[in-house]
Amino acid sequence: MTVRLLVSVRSSAEAVAAATGGADIIDVKEPHHGSLGRPAGVTTQSIQQTLSASLSFGPAAAVPPLSCALGELLEWFPAGADAAAASVSAPTDFSPLALQGYQYAKAGAAGCPDVRLWQVRMQQLQRWLPQISHWVAAAYADAARAEAPEVEAMVESAVECGCRVLLVDTWLKDSSTLLDWLSESRLERLSQQCVAAGLELALAGRLQLVQIPRLLRLRPAILAVRGAVCEAGDRSGSVSRHSVAEFVRQLQQTQW
Repeated sequence: MTVRLLVSVRSSAEAVAAATGGADIIDVKEPHHGSLGRPAGVTTQSIQQTLSASLSFGPAAAVPPLSCALGELLEWFPAGADAAAASVSAPTDFSPLALQGYQYAKAGAAGCPDVRLWQVRMQQLQRWLPQISHWVAAAYADAARAEAPEVEAMVESAVECGCRVLLVDTWLKDSSTLLDWLSESRLERLSQQCVAAGLELALAGRLQLVQIPRLLRLRPAILAVRGAVCEAGDRSGSVSRHSVAEFVRQLQQTQW
């Protein structure tokens, strides 16, 4: 299986840089709003339109699949609302039209330690965004800090929600990486659990070029990065086409 590279971007210019650098999936998010910070609807629409119209990619079918981070799942529901009765409370700057042309969407589990509540809320959000074909269950390696379910507990609920992918990320963006929070042996077991459940495994969390050989041994379907392909390695900086191309090159060389 060829591992795909997902690059998170926050603007049309970054999206073009990521696509021309060779990213397999373009993920739109606002890094200043957290690990899975939700972008404004106008941003998601602008990026989709820019990529579709760009002559650099030829026909629209050649545009990489688009993904959107939707923040934390609980942000979409009134605080303290009954799980069964509550409906999605969408931000004023975001409607289902904001994800026209998007294939992937994800929302984090921070503040939702009860995986059953996470499942109910996720299903409600899915009904609000029926055009998304590939839902991503976003789990946190630093689950205790995020007050989220442990990564293993997310697998069964992700399947029951019809999710295609389990993303394992870090909630708090500090100097630590995914491998500081989860051992390779634990990630290996999680990878096997995902295979058995029919889920693709995506790994994120301040991944670095030097970690590629170790990460590939875990047999993920997707590696997700931002900081590693930004100027000076700073996730708050701008995505660099050259850095994306270098990550793609290293990934391809290591796989083959």
